[in-house]
Amino acid sequence: MKFLKKLFSKQPNDDSSKNPKNNEQPQLANAMTYEKEDIGKVEWNNKDSLILSNDNQIMEWNSKNGQIAFLPATTALRLHSGKYSLDFNIEEMNSAQIGVGFILLWDNGLLDWGFFGYLGAGFYAWSYDPSTGDVINAENSIQGGLPKFENKRSGIITIELNLPRNAEGEGKFIVNGIKSNPIKLPIGAVVVPAATLLRKDQKITISNFKTYQ
Repeated sequence: MKFLKKLFSKQPNDDSSKNPKNNEQPQLANAMTYEKEDIGKVEWNNKDSLILSNDNQIMEWNSKNGQIAFLPATTALRLHSGKYSLDFNIEEMNSAQIGVGFILLWDNGLLDWGFFGYLGAGFYAWSYDPSTGDVINAENSIQGGLPKFENKRSGIITIELNLPRNAEGEGKFIVNGIKSNPIKLPIGAVVVPAATLLRKDQKITISNFKTYQ
């Protein structure tokens, strides 16, 4: 059984999770259409559904969303044409599943969240779940047996992105010094760091953003 369908088997589907490829035939965004310095800001979006603090670098579940099963969240970063790293400091996962990682941007500004909008459900989205030690893509675990957060509450997950402007790219997760297998990314990919919260009181800070020559 697919990883996420098992997780959300009792949740209704919705139109927002459809793959953009099925609509007006958009294409993945390409780095060549951006200025090299145009990479966005190190902050969370989703101001209406999340509680944001510390210059929008800390986000947590808004208690007003009492009936929602989970909350997808994106950053304002649009990474391309370089090498980057970013820490997801999970300050509280509340003994539940949680997902952090990245998703590719489309040229119409949409994101392919995929099945139920969970990060890692779409074909162009990858998520690390520290409750299971899995990397998730297209509804499946593509690598397991990676470090978990043993206290079921907190820890740091780092993403490393190598995004050439006109060649294939690569992404990795790092947890407790252990690197995931490299994830191949399309030529000129534009990457958005993102997350999914699955329980009230979960809280994530983005920090230690670095660029490399």
